[in-house]
Amino acid sequence: MKPAAAQKERLLAVLSDLEQLHEEKRAEAAKTLEALEAARSRALLGIQKTWALFRYLTWKQRETINSRFLAGNPSLEEIGRRSAETPGMGQALPFSGPEQTGLETAPVKPSQTLRRINTVRKNIVQFGVIQKRAEELAGALAGTLCAFERQYQSACRDLFPLGFFSRLWRRLRRLLSRPYFSWRDLGRLRDLGMAAGFILKMAEAPVF
Repeated sequence: MKPAAAQKERLLAVLSDLEQLHEEKRAEAAKTLEALEAARSRALLGIQKTWALFRYLTWKQRETINSRFLAGNPSLEEIGRRSAETPGMGQALPFSGPEQTGLETAPVKPSQTLRRINTVRKNIVQFGVIQKRAEELAGALAGTLCAFERQYQSACRDLFPLGFFSRLWRRLRRLLSRPYFSWRDLGRLRDLGMAAGFILKMAEAPVF
C-alpha cells in the first residue's frame, strides 16, 4: 500500500471512531437536557401554588411587596403567570444532525478528512460542556426547590396556624371588607415571593 493510501486509511479509521463517539456524546447530552427539562417542569409546578396565596393580597399590598424585592426579581404577578405557562421543549441540541455537523458527505481528500476530524472533535467537546451545564442546572434546581418546599410549608404554618379555621377566619375578614392578609403578614409573603422568583429565574436560565 502506498504511503498516501495508508495515511488516508488511518485518517478514515480515526474519523470513524470519532464519529461513533460523536453520536454517543450527542445522545448523552440530549438525555441530560431531557432530565433538565423535567427538573424545570417540577420547579415551575412547585412555585405555582404561591399564587394561591398571592392572589388574596390587595393591589396595594402586592405593590408594597413588589417594591421591596431586590432588583431583577420577578413581580408576584409575573411569578404567577410565568410559572403557570406550559413549559417548552427546552433548547434544541446543536449539531443534532448530519447537515449541522458537516458529516453528510464522505470526505475524498485527506485535507477534507482532517477538517472533518477537527469539526467532530469540537462538537464532542461542546456536547460535554452542554451536558455538564445541564447537570449543574438540574442539580441546583432540585436542591433549591427542596429548600423552597420547606420555606413554603413554614410560611403556611405561620399564616394558618389553626389550619382550616385560620383560613375560615381570613375568609370572614374578606366578607367584612377587610384584607385577607394583614400588613404584618407581608414580610413572610415577601420572603416567599423572593424565593419563588429565584427559582423561576433558575428554571429559565439558558444552557448555551
